[in-house]
Amino acid sequence: MKPVDRWSCLFVRLRAALATAVVLSAVGFVPGGAGHAAEIKDAPRWTKGSDFSSLKDWSLKAEQIVPHGVNPLYYPITPGHKHALERPDHPDGKYRKETVVLNTTEDFDIRGIGKFKTSVVQDEEYLDGVLTQRTLNWLALDKATNNVHSFGEVSWKITDGKPSFTGTWRAGDPDGDGVAEPGLLMPGTFKVGERYIFAGSRSTAYGGAENMEDGLQITVPAGTFKGCVRVREQGLIDLKDISDKVWCPEVGIVSDTSDGKLVISNALPSSNQASNVSSIGKLRDRPGKQKAAAATKITAEEAKKIALQRVSGKVTDVTIERKKGKNVYVVEIQTGSSEVDVLVDTETGKILGTE
Repeated sequence: MKPVDRWSCLFVRLRAALATAVVLSAVGFVPGGAGHAAEIKDAPRWTKGSDFSSLKDWSLKAEQIVPHGVNPLYYPITPGHKHALERPDHPDGKYRKETVVLNTTEDFDIRGIGKFKTSVVQDEEYLDGVLTQRTLNWLALDKATNNVHSFGEVSWKITDGKPSFTGTWRAGDPDGDGVAEPGLLMPGTFKVGERYIFAGSRSTAYGGAENMEDGLQITVPAGTFKGCVRVREQGLIDLKDISDKVWCPEVGIVSDTSDGKLVISNALPSSNQASNVSSIGKLRDRPGKQKAAAATKITAEEAKKIALQRVSGKVTDVTIERKKGKNVYVVEIQTGSSEVDVLVDTETGKILGTE
C-alpha cells in the first residue's frame, strides 16, 4: 500500500494549493477516466439536470454516511477489494482498467450535510500494457438507504511513468456559479425507470443515470452472472457521451461499453479462477513508452496552428499518440488555470476532439 499513500499525500498537497480555484474546464474531463462510449449511437433520452433526481431529493445526512459498506449491486466498497475490466477493441489500443479500494479515507464537510468520511477508490488505466491515467474517487454509502454516492475525484495523466495533474471536482467546493453536489452511483433498491444525477459538477463532470433493465443474465470473461441490471449513463455537458453499464449482485460492474468486461475480481468465489487478482498493479511496476507513428503529412507546426484555431492559449507540448483509432498530434494548450489537449489527425489535419 506504500505507493497508494504516496499518491494520497500528493493530492493533499495539490488540494491545499487549489482549494479556492476551479481547476478544470468543461472541455474533455469525463468522470471515470479515458474510456470511450462511441458504441452507443442512440440519441440522448434526457437533456437537462432537472430530468434527474439530485441532492435535494436524497436527504443525505452526515450521521448516516459511512465510507465502507456493501450495496446489493455495487462492488464491495471495502478496503482491499480489487477488480479489473478489459476492452481489447478500444480505439486507442488494448485497454485495461484496474480498480482498488484503498485503506484510506477522505474527510468532507458539506453545508447542509455535515462532516463525514468517504472511501478512496483508485482507478488505473492502461493502454497496450502502459499506465496512462490514475484517478482517485471518493465514494460513500448511505446506511439509511444503502445508496452508493460519489463525492468527486482527482485525476493524473501518466506519460512515460510520470504523472501530471489533470483535474478534480469535489462536492461542496465552488463550481462555476454554484457549488458541486454529490452524485448517486447505485440506489440501494433498484427500480427500472428511475433517474438520478451520478456526477454533480455542472462545470466539469455532470451527468445523469437511468435504470434501464433488470433480471438480466450475462456472460463475460470472469463468468456468467444472473439477476443483473443495466444502467445508462448520460453526459449533460456532452450529450453524446453515453455509456451502458451492467451490474450484478455482489460482484458489481461486469460490463461497460466504455471500459470493457470484467476479467478478475476478488468479490468472486475462490473456486472461480477469475478471483485471483494478483496481476493487479504488476503493470505499474514496469512502465513502458507508448509507440508513436513517425510518418505524418501534417507537421507539428501546422498542428499547433490548427489547434490554436480551436482553443486559444499557449502551446506547451506537442506529441504524437494513438487515439480514437488514429495517429494524432496531441497539442497541449495552457488556457488560464487549466490545460486542454487538442487532437489533430497527422494525415488530414482534422481536429478529432479535445481532452
